Amino acid sequence: MSSRERGSGMGSRALLKVTARRRYRASPEVLFRAFSRAEDLIRWFSPSEEIQTEVVDLDFRPGGRYRFAFHFPDGGRNLVTGRYEEISPRRLVFTWTWEEPDPHAGIDTRVTVEFIELGEGTEVLVTHERFPDRETRDRHDEGWSGALTRLLKLLET
Repeated sequence: MSSRERGSGMGSRALLKVTARRRYRASPEVLFRAFSRAEDLIRWFSPSEEIQTEVVDLDFRPGGRYRFAFHFPDGGRNLVTGRYEEISPRRLVFTWTWEEPDPHAGIDTRVTVEFIELGEGTEVLVTHERFPDRETRDRHDEGWSGALTRLLKLLET
């Protein structure tokens, strides 16, 4: 469940964003933990089961940094890094930057994750913004959709 949107512009050029959302039969606290602990992230935080996640570094605190490696079936490996700007039980905000040799390396984007309590469950709303072009936006749209689906499957087991 994601949508592609044109965000408000910086200067004269509008930047693009992705909004992905999914409802879970779990508390906001359970979902927050899934985003905050390495042992949980390696189980779901990738676009598909074929891509394995390695948590290289995780300093989960405001101002702390993270670095994740995504391992592909063909032996390839891409790294993403960022800094946590805001951490609260209902909201995470962090930067997101791919490293070389990823084709989108060096593009600084921002992710906001909201945990919205809904009666017997929680909606996770991910807004990933500041994409300079459609190709980059579309790649992340697919990635977040896949990751949130994987998180759903993990919570069902």
